[in-house]
Amino acid sequence: MHTRLVAVAVLLVLLVPPPTHHAQERFSFFLASTPESVERLLTLAKLRDDDVVIDLGSGDGLIPLTAARMNPRLRGRGVDIDAKLVEESNQRAKREGVADRVHFELRNAFDTDLRDATVITMWLFPELMRLLRPIILERARPGTRVLTSTWELGSWQADEVNRDGVPIYLYVVPARVAGAWDWGLTVAGRRVSYSSVLEQRFQNIEGVARAGSRREVLQDTALRGNQIKFTLAITLNGLGLTQHQFEGKVNGDRIDGTVTVTPLDKSPTKLTWIARRAALSKYFAPTGLPSVPQKDPVR
Repeated sequence: MHTRLVAVAVLLVLLVPPPTHHAQERFSFFLASTPESVERLLTLAKLRDDDVVIDLGSGDGLIPLTAARMNPRLRGRGVDIDAKLVEESNQRAKREGVADRVHFELRNAFDTDLRDATVITMWLFPELMRLLRPIILERARPGTRVLTSTWELGSWQADEVNRDGVPIYLYVVPARVAGAWDWGLTVAGRRVSYSSVLEQRFQNIEGVARAGSRREVLQDTALRGNQIKFTLAITLNGLGLTQHQFEGKVNGDRIDGTVTVTPLDKSPTKLTWIARRAALSKYFAPTGLPSVPQKDPVR
């Protein structure tokens, strides 16, 4: 969408009242995108054979149809509230020979089933995309790529940005990891129980962990889709300061992965790591007082 078209669209929003027959008060006028800008958007998505591309507010169908041309195996779906545009898009899919993989539905974007989506595209006005943000985060699977043009999704920071022209923003739906997690490891023949508490704002996470009576802050935290990483340096009883490097895949209430553990003055060991979400973290259990050697009383 060229800057000139954006300016015209904003002016129309200010001057023309929205149609009263739509259940959704906020909406975007249809303005045709250029093939070049759509290809740039889809290139940033790094389309794969198993992708399902869903375009919210599909207009003339250019995004799903272009995706189908760029990758002959993926599937696409567009939703729009304009029956005429939906019909024209389906006819165009037939003419281009991709109707078996791409179709268009007369549907409100807010009512769209996103469970099978791997790529979601939106080229709408910023307020409408901001209203759709919680819908996407609630319904789309972790790892789903979300692409917008021209405008960002509020305080959700883009994972990648292409600025070769009008900005294109790529977001990756993050897994929900906030809360308490417990796991156990056998380190140098000793069984160690860990409890962690994670805090999350979109893909940005931070956390703390406890082993025995000691607590430390997680470092180098990273979350992209359902892939999580962090490091932990904590003193373990009988082992001293021990370095941990965790990598795993979030599967609902479980994380499956590996951890490389390096106790003080020992070689690194890679272990299987399985963490489970906990209703109440042992991180908050009483700690007690540190043991202090008793001195002989002064006589």
